[in-house]
Amino acid sequence: MSAASWAAHRKGWLTLAGLRPRGIDFDQVRHLRSCQIEFLRDPRLLEQLLIRLGLNDEGLDELPVALHPHCGRGLLLWQYPNQFSPYLLFLSQLGVRSYLEVGLRHGGSFVTTIEYLNRFTPIAHALGVDIIPAPSLERYLDINPRATLVWMNSQTPAFEALLVERGPFDLAFIDSHHEEDQCRHEFELLRRHTRMVAMHDIVNMDCPGVRSVWAEVKASGEYICYEFTDQYPGLGPFMGIGLAVERTLLSERTILGQPTP
Repeated sequence: MSAASWAAHRKGWLTLAGLRPRGIDFDQVRHLRSCQIEFLRDPRLLEQLLIRLGLNDEGLDELPVALHPHCGRGLLLWQYPNQFSPYLLFLSQLGVRSYLEVGLRHGGSFVTTIEYLNRFTPIAHALGVDIIPAPSLERYLDINPRATLVWMNSQTPAFEALLVERGPFDLAFIDSHHEEDQCRHEFELLRRHTRMVAMHDIVNMDCPGVRSVWAEVKASGEYICYEFTDQYPGLGPFMGIGLAVERTLLSERTILGQPTP
């Protein structure tokens, strides 16, 4: 890594170190655990459920005014519900049994993904990693002993050692510091230890580094890539989820209602 790149990394980490994750409302988990499975398979009903679970209130300008009453409460999901819903629905068809998320913030996406997918295929183990400790998120381990949290820098050899120790994983989700070199480094590491890699903010106008890395993944031809990038009128583009799936995995399964690659 060049001196300039290292300086940019260090500046970004120092900025992140000043952020303090907030507590999320774990009572919301009961909705994901008690909903009828037919409800969870309906994309529109699932989207409304995600809204009711509670959205993050950082960056309200990225969200339509109609969603603002649901922000700053519940699970503090930092996702567009109209992107997260079809993404989760698609994953539910892929038999995910192990999950890794890099970049947790408050932890809402981590908890929601695990709880939702567990309704379709039991999640044997899930690992969340972030450089910034979120002590309140550790309460989740009391209600889901198959989840683990590790507070470490994803750019260190210790992170790669962790992947060797805890992996392989069916699915990894990258949503950490959105700097191009870091995102690329994480993808290159994770691809060795998982069959599917998802990335957040692949179309976000404020995250050119992530957009560049995702474009490289698609251009490589090594994966079948899916995008969940619906927008709200008059905004963005913001957020966006990309899913890169090993071709052999899809050849093993019959997938219904596939998004367009």
